[in-house]
Amino acid sequence: MTVSPDAIETLCALDAAGRGIARLVLPGAMAAAARTLAGARRVILVTGFVVRPTWGAETDGPSGTVVLGRALRRVGAEVIYLADPPVRPLLEACLRTLREPLAVVAVPAAPGAALRAARAAVRAFGPSHLVAVERPGRAADGGYYNARGGSVAAQNAPLDALFLERRNGVVTVGIGDGGNEIGMGRVRARIVRDIARGAKIASVIRTDHLIVAGTSNWGAWGLTAHLGLERGRDLLHTPELEARLTRAMVAAGGVDGLTGAPRPSVDSLPLPLHQRILDTLRELTGHLMARRGRAAGTAKRESA
Repeated sequence: MTVSPDAIETLCALDAAGRGIARLVLPGAMAAAARTLAGARRVILVTGFVVRPTWGAETDGPSGTVVLGRALRRVGAEVIYLADPPVRPLLEACLRTLREPLAVVAVPAAPGAALRAARAAVRAFGPSHLVAVERPGRAADGGYYNARGGSVAAQNAPLDALFLERRNGVVTVGIGDGGNEIGMGRVRARIVRDIARGAKIASVIRTDHLIVAGTSNWGAWGLTAHLGLERGRDLLHTPELEARLTRAMVAAGGVDGLTGAPRPSVDSLPLPLHQRILDTLRELTGHLMARRGRAAGTAKRESA
C-alpha cells in the first residue's frame, strides 16, 4: 500500500473531541502552506488563547508554535514570537525546553498599547510571513469569544489586527481547531452552519492559508512535517520532548483549554494520546521521505 502525503493532513484532522471540525478542513492546505514557508525569510508567529477570565493561557498553541518556529529556523528563516502577558511564560518555557533563542517580543495587556507594540515589531522586523496558531480572531460583531460563546476580549490582546493590516507581499497562515481563531474567516459559512454557536463565535479574520486540525498543536506538527518533506529534513520533535513541552507549559501557568485544569493534557485529551499521534506522524513522514529519496535516486541513475 502506498502512503499519500494527504495522510498527514488526515491524521492531524482527527476529531477526537467530536466537535465537527472535519467539515472545516480545506484539503491540501497543509502542503500549500508548507510550500510557501519553505522559502520564508522572516516569520512572525503569534499564539495563545485565554479561554476564561480566571484561567491561564491554554496548553494548545504555544508548544506547537515553538516546534514550528524551530523548524523554520532550521531551514534558514529568521523567527520571532509576539506574546501578550498570559502567553509569554508558556512560550518562553517551551523555547527553553527546545533550547531555542528567547526571541519573544512582549506586548502589554492593554489593547491599544498591545497593538502599538505589535505594529512596531512588524515594522522593525519586516516579515515575509505571519503565522497564527490557536489565537483568537474577532467575530462579525467585533467581539472575541470562546467556544461556549463567552467573551474573552479582556483576556486576549487584539493581535488579529496584524492580519487585517498586513503589507503587500506578506503571506499569512492560520491554524485553528474551533472556528473562533485567526484564519477561520476562510470557512466562516461552514462554521455558522456546522459548529455549535458558530454564528456568534466564528472569526471573520481570513488568512492566505488555513489549517484546521483536531488540536492546533497537531496542525502545527502537520505543517512542520510537510515543511520537512519540502526541505528533505526531519524537523519534528519526539514524543519524549512533547511530554517535556507540555509539562513545562503547565509549570509556567498553562491549563487545559477545555477543563481549566493545570494538568499535562491538551483539550481534555491525555498526554499519551498526543504522543501516539506524534509518533504516528513521525512514522508517516519518515516513510514519505524515504520514498522520495528512493525516487530521486532512481531518477538520478536513469539520467546518468
